Amino acid sequence: MNSNNCLDINEELWRNNRDWSTQSSTIFIFIIFYATIILIGIVGNSCVILAISRTRTLQTIPNMFIFSLSCSDLVVCFTSATITPIAAFKKKWIFGAVLCSIAPFIAGASLCFSTFTLSAISVDRFLLIYFPTRKALSRLQAIIVIMVICILSTSLSAPVIFKQRLKRIGNYCGQFCTEEWGIDQSGRRVYGSIMLSVQFIVPLVIITFCYTAISVKLGKSIIHKSRQQHNEWQLGMTDQQRAAIKRRQRTNRMLIGMVVAFSASWFFSVLFNVLRDYDCLPEWCQDQEYFFGIATHCIAMSSTVWNPLLYAALNLQLRAAFLQLLPECVRQREMRKNNVHNCKPLLQSRNILRNDFTKSKVLSCDCKRR
Repeated sequence: MNSNNCLDINEELWRNNRDWSTQSSTIFIFIIFYATIILIGIVGNSCVILAISRTRTLQTIPNMFIFSLSCSDLVVCFTSATITPIAAFKKKWIFGAVLCSIAPFIAGASLCFSTFTLSAISVDRFLLIYFPTRKALSRLQAIIVIMVICILSTSLSAPVIFKQRLKRIGNYCGQFCTEEWGIDQSGRRVYGSIMLSVQFIVPLVIITFCYTAISVKLGKSIIHKSRQQHNEWQLGMTDQQRAAIKRRQRTNRMLIGMVVAFSASWFFSVLFNVLRDYDCLPEWCQDQEYFFGIATHCIAMSSTVWNPLLYAALNLQLRAAFLQLLPECVRQREMRKNNVHNCKPLLQSRNILRNDFTKSKVLSCDCKRR
């Protein structure tokens, strides 16, 4: 086909549907959103990977799962968060036949990997809390679990590779990367329903059950210890006991926050894709399908940002390790700021980084001693 005679799909969409995604102002706003997400996602997850790799006390079993999550998020930042918006705004595929098959596969596999890993973390915490005498997961076992999750994720997403086709459509300019399921779309819907259940629904049920049970167990444990100490005429828990309880509660808050942030980020994209697969999108959404598709995808990509922020906010060990990654001048300025406002948290973070919880009384010393 002569390229001079072909139709520009963006112009046609604006002429027929007044599609918002074809406008420069919309594109500019989304460029800012995506650039911010990609930048923070790459920097934040790289810091997590470096901090865990360089700090031996951070190389725990839960942090091995967190490490793998950050690696997955980095892959998403370099693939889905960059390729998808470009293709969505151009409305045609410019990345070749190989990426046409690989890009959707990577997106599906990374989503499976994240939900399966979050489920593994929740199950590990559940077993740790409810069966404290049970032998903890070893590093080798954790690596095996991560490898199994990786194999399952890639296997479940593999069918997409064989269904993607790069082709021309009508008189429109360029080539388009589309799913080819034949005339009967029932195969696509069945596969989509299976992936929805496996990727999202089943992991969320497991995670919700585990963290609900953990919260109930910890709540009962704290009440029981308080009553026991009261009956024994003790003034209260020791500093070490308080520190242990706070540490456990903070870890659970961080892990629950990861699940909530991930679920909230992906919910709209998953819902949009399900409704589109079953041709159930509302009319007002059908007219702006490209726009809402990009918007929900952008929200989903924000999941790569929340985890590093939660780690820094709720994990004192990781926060201290992050500070060690900063340039010397910036680190000293942060340390002085902490000294002026509150010396205690910084001392705690340093102490935690050494994994030394036996000197809790030293943490309350006067700032001048430092």
